[in-house]
Amino acid sequence: MILQFNISNQGVVKTTNPRHANWLVLKDASSKEIQTVIDQFQLPNDIFIGSTRAEEVTRFEKLSGTSLNTCYSLVLMDLTADTQASIETRLEPISFVISDSLVITHMNADSVFIEHLLEKKRFEITSKQLLMAFSILTIYTHYIKELTTLKQTIDELDQAARKTTENKELFRLADTERRVVYLDHTLQDQAETLDVLWTEKSFVAKLDNEALLYDIKLRQRHAGKMIRIYRDLLETIGGLFTDMMDNNLNHLMKYLDSAGLIISVPALIAGIWGMNTGGMPAEGSSLGFLIVTGLALGLGIVTAIHLKRKDYSK
Repeated sequence: MILQFNISNQGVVKTTNPRHANWLVLKDASSKEIQTVIDQFQLPNDIFIGSTRAEEVTRFEKLSGTSLNTCYSLVLMDLTADTQASIETRLEPISFVISDSLVITHMNADSVFIEHLLEKKRFEITSKQLLMAFSILTIYTHYIKELTTLKQTIDELDQAARKTTENKELFRLADTERRVVYLDHTLQDQAETLDVLWTEKSFVAKLDNEALLYDIKLRQRHAGKMIRIYRDLLETIGGLFTDMMDNNLNHLMKYLDSAGLIISVPALIAGIWGMNTGGMPAEGSSLGFLIVTGLALGLGIVTAIHLKRKDYSK
């Protein structure tokens, strides 16, 4: 499906007249439709390849040999709001082909990026450069919203690490670390791409909106700082889980060693009195068994009290 829009001083309006369309959106487009657009504007055949993978590399490059004037390609990664899906599914590439006369956008079939963008910025987008700027701003808004939610998960994991080492919390930690790794690498890669875009003087000059450009860069820095902090926090929490497990294991081993030592004292006494030799004390006494048993229990109790009071930190 190819959606057609007209960008003018009045904002963005959907149109059915190809002559009035200066923004084409390829959403759930068939291979034939995509190839038709590529052939019509003489775009590279691989321009939209890899546009469905979370591992897609963001990039900014000038295109030559097309039928469009001053044409370049920009590929960015958006993040959907479906928190129930995996991070690989939620990261979706959005590909833009920008020229003086036309913008072409390609996205996944189930993407709602355009709907969200036009819902809030339909009347503020009055040029192709503003379309790109507001698209980038919207993308980073999605990342910051995700990172804010991620902070709540990290706080919950931090509290759980102080109380429990249950498997479900460890699995939750692993899932959160996976999300952070994908977000971190995506934001780093995207920051490098946008740094190249900001050096494109013609784009910045046509945008002619320093306040909007500042907001985008500020939001970009905000997202970058948040992901670095949260990744370090997760490493700390992972270390805390490990330390808690080691501490619990140490307490268990201390208990088992103490219990073994306490049991060994009565066992030693019983073993000595159980020797099949003559001359043992109370050998011929009817109270011999009770005496040996009382002695074994008494020494076991004394050993237990001594171990309990012993300070092993010195």
